[in-house]
Amino acid sequence: MTDPLATLAAPAPFLTPSPSMEIKNKVIVITGASSGIGAAAAEAFAKKGARVVLAARNAAGLNALADKINAAGAGSAWACPTDMTQRHEVENLARVTFERFGRLDIFIHNAGISHKNGTLMELDESEVRRVMETNFMGGIYSTWAAVPYLEKSGGGQLIFVTSIIGKVGVPRNSIYCASKFALQGLAESIRRELVTKKIRVISICPPGVDTPFFKNNDRALVRKYRLHPVEKIARMIVRASEKNKREVLLTMDAKLLHFLNCFFPTLMDWAVVRFKKR
Repeated sequence: MTDPLATLAAPAPFLTPSPSMEIKNKVIVITGASSGIGAAAAEAFAKKGARVVLAARNAAGLNALADKINAAGAGSAWACPTDMTQRHEVENLARVTFERFGRLDIFIHNAGISHKNGTLMELDESEVRRVMETNFMGGIYSTWAAVPYLEKSGGGQLIFVTSIIGKVGVPRNSIYCASKFALQGLAESIRRELVTKKIRVISICPPGVDTPFFKNNDRALVRKYRLHPVEKIARMIVRASEKNKREVLLTMDAKLLHFLNCFFPTLMDWAVVRFKKR
């Protein structure tokens, strides 16, 4: 019979310090891996000796990246073209990864798109659905697909690459913000659901990053402030994985925006509206 006093005395799993993650030889799925943060993260993890599975719709881009990583020799890469808006394709991605390598250690939902620069009233329903299907439903499909294989592998990490504007809403980006806010809520909720399965859920909140994202997603907006190098963000994602972090705001400007939004929301309302008019 279980001693109730011993049960009460045992530390709760979510209060126990998380052990560090050794990246070498880990099997890591990265979605949105054909360019930008996903591609840079794949190279960064491979340099640590990981076996990375590259997923995106752009098969040519994935194959080129896989060839580059395999030629470097530190880790290895395998391309698996996948449409993150199709649940059966995401499930296939997780299944074939497990079948090929015999395990799955880390699944990173990084795939994301945005919409044209405009207010919510200027967007049509098809654009709204397109963004939410990729950014948010893709995260749900990733969770449904990855968790059984992470559990079979003895635990692991489920990483969501969200955005600082998944914590700070900005005008003319309403649906993109909404999709990233939704991912933040999803991550926080399932983090508490999956802790007993030894699956660590990590939220990564990057700021503006110098990637093809803004050209490829109909933003029609020139960024007037500093964009961070994608290689820097990729290294920080690897570090967050190694340290088994809970949530990471990657840069000081992201941390400052979040702090101001939490403690000085009225000031932030004024500042963001003023900035977006410039």
